Parts: sequence; C-alpha cells; structure tokens
Amino acid sequence: MLSILLPAARRSLPEDAQTVWGDLRVALASIQAYAPGVDVVVGWNGLEEPKALPDNPHVRLLRQAPGITTGSEAWNWCATQTDAEELLILGDDCVLHPDTLRLLLEDVAAVSQSHEPIGFVGCRSNYVKGVQNIRSPNAPEPLQAISFQSEKTIFQTDMVVPVAAWIRHATFDSVGGFPPTNWFADDVCCWDLAVSGHHHFVSRAYVHHVGERATGQGKSSETLLQEGLAWLRDNRPDFLVGKLGIDPAQLAVAR
Repeated sequence: MLSILLPAARRSLPEDAQTVWGDLRVALASIQAYAPGVDVVVGWNGLEEPKALPDNPHVRLLRQAPGITTGSEAWNWCATQTDAEELLILGDDCVLHPDTLRLLLEDVAAVSQSHEPIGFVGCRSNYVKGVQNIRSPNAPEPLQAISFQSEKTIFQTDMVVPVAAWIRHATFDSVGGFPPTNWFADDVCCWDLAVSGHHHFVSRAYVHHVGERATGQGKSSETLLQEGLAWLRDNRPDFLVGKLGIDPAQLAVAR
C-alpha cells in the first residue's frame, strides 16, 4: 500500500483564509486525476480548515499536531498517520503529470532489482536544485527539441530533494525521518541513509513545482540558511564536516 504525504501550512488574514489553499486544491486535483484510489494524508495548519477541495474519498484531511514549526516535522507527523509500507512525500505546491506515479513506481521496481537497500527515489522537476532539475542535462548532450535524452533514464545520486519522492516507510523511520529544521533537513536525511548503505535515485517521473510557497514563511533565504547552519552546528557537526567540509568551530552564525 502507498500513502501520499501532503502537509500544507499557510499563514493568512481572515479575508484570504481560504484563497491561500489554492495550491493544495490544484495538487489534490492532480492526485484525483492521475493517482486515483491512492491514500492521501493531508496535514494542514492555518487559520481555517481547507474547504472546496476535490471530492476524493481517499483523502484524509487532518489538522497538524500542536508544536509543529517546520515542513520537516509536518512530513514526519503525516508519516505517523499511515501504516502504508510505501510513502510518496509530496509538496503541496506540486502538480502530478498523467504518468508521474506510473513512471516512479516502475523505476522503483527497476532499481530494486539490483541496488537494494533503496533510499529515496525522487522525481525531476522544473523548480528543484541539483541533478533533478530538468535544466540539468546530466550527460554531455545537446538539447533535443524540448528535452534532454537523459531525462528518459534513471540514475543514482547522493542526495534527493523530496519535492516528490518515494521511500519505504520503514526506511524513512530507520533514520527518524527528517530532522526538525527547514534548510538541510533533506540533505541530512539522505546523508544518514547513505551512511547506512542506502542508494538514492532520480526517476524519469516529473512533477511541476511552484516552489518556496510555505517553507519558513516570512523569512528570507539568508535567514533560513543561517538558521540551518546554526542547527547543524549545534546538532549535526558530523554532517557539517563530512558533507559540507565546514569546521563547526569556525562557523559564525547569527542566533
């Protein structure tokens, strides 16, 4: 069984308490159309409960538990609301394509034949960092018409950004899910899984991603970066040294 985890948090004023859920409505419409019958856990947090959502009996609309302050914690909480063996971690500002789920699950099956244990298998997108971005050819090749030939291949990577990513529930739980920070949470989770021997992959599957719609609302990228570095210094100096090559003792960050 597969569950789609879709946390949604939006600040709003009373007059736009429902309009802020526009991204969520579009995401759920794409799920209804292109992933029918799949269990969906929507963990929401905002001024008002989302209304006028697509009519899908497989969507469970749950208010997030008190004390959740980051998207990472929200995804972790959503994971506790399902017993599904497999998870699709999805941003609420993402839109599935007609073949997203089919290609993703085909690719999971393919890499599982020879690369167990599997960590994350992530989708490509228009708004994502690194090798998952469709602007990255990932091979010495020219643009062919409107895409790169490498977009039709699966390849291994050391880090997956979970704008849309598959993972087994037990694997996600084995490292405690995402750490409670906005920036670097996915990096640390992927690092921990890789250290434990898991392999990450980029799928042929694609999702459209609006991007930066909820993470640390009201904070600048620089503030989020500094907060992330401070969290790493205080909680994961091993990652700072081993992955980023930064000496925690020399890291000056604003508190």
